[in-house]
Parts: sequence; structure tokens; C-alpha cells
Amino acid sequence: METRPSTFDPDYVRQAQELYAEGLTDRELAAAFGVSRSTIFRWRAAYPEFAEATRLGKDVADDRVERALYERAIGYEEEAVSVYYPTGTTEPVIVRYQREVRPDAAAALQWLRARRPGLWARPTPPPEKDRNWAEELRKAAARVANRKSPESHEALRYHARE
Repeated sequence: METRPSTFDPDYVRQAQELYAEGLTDRELAAAFGVSRSTIFRWRAAYPEFAEATRLGKDVADDRVERALYERAIGYEEEAVSVYYPTGTTEPVIVRYQREVRPDAAAALQWLRARRPGLWARPTPPPEKDRNWAEELRKAAARVANRKSPESHEALRYHARE
């Protein structure tokens, strides 16, 4: 059985690294190349240089996100711009200033959970005790049987009138 020739182009190595560095996902990369996601996976397996390029590109994007999360966790200053249109003027007034972005506790916690999971990981719930499922089912069946009795219907009607 003959297979179709691969549509892989050696230029895809450089392009994939650049696109992943911009933050594209596997699905978006596949759309950019006009192939399916499974084709991207096959190319990674068949072309080591393509696999390495995609890894390096993702590392660049991950590093940028990591840095942004860190800055958000500790707070930072940034240049901001306000534009005013004073009454009676035709030209806007542009004011540049430094704005403080306060630290974000949620970002700090996310950072610490990723970097020091031994200290900051979410506590795991205690293991569920061994339940006697047969007993649980017997109790549930008894509750259902009690609801179907005529007395329970009369009691419900009585309480509904109050």
C-alpha cells in the first residue's frame, strides 16, 4: 500500500518556532499550515528538528507568561497615558505618568504553587472512608419506600396547607 508523500516543508521548522513563540497552540499552528493537529504530531515524531523548534518556541512563550505572572505577583510600575480635551481647545492634552500596579495575591499564590509545590500545593482532601455501599443502598431504599406510603402523602398535604 502506498502512502501519500508528506506535505512537510523544511521552512516549517523556523515558522513553527516563531509562531509558538507568539503563543499559538497546536490547533492554531495546524490551521496556519493548513493541516490537521494529528499531522503536527506526526511531523514532530518524524522530524526531530521540527520537534525541537516547537519545544523551543513554546519555551519562549512560557517564559514570557512566567515573567508576567511574576511581575503581577510582586507588583510593578508602568507608563500610562491620559488624554484630555479641555473646554475651548481644539488640541488634546496628553499626560504621561507612572502608574503603580499593586501586587496580586492570587498571582503570587499561583507562582508559589508552581515553583514550590511541596510548601504551597493545595491540601489534598482526606481519603474517603471505606463505605458500606450495601448499607447505603438499603437506607436509600427505605427512605424511598417511606415516601410512597399513603400516610406520608397525607402528611405532605397537611403541611402544604399551612
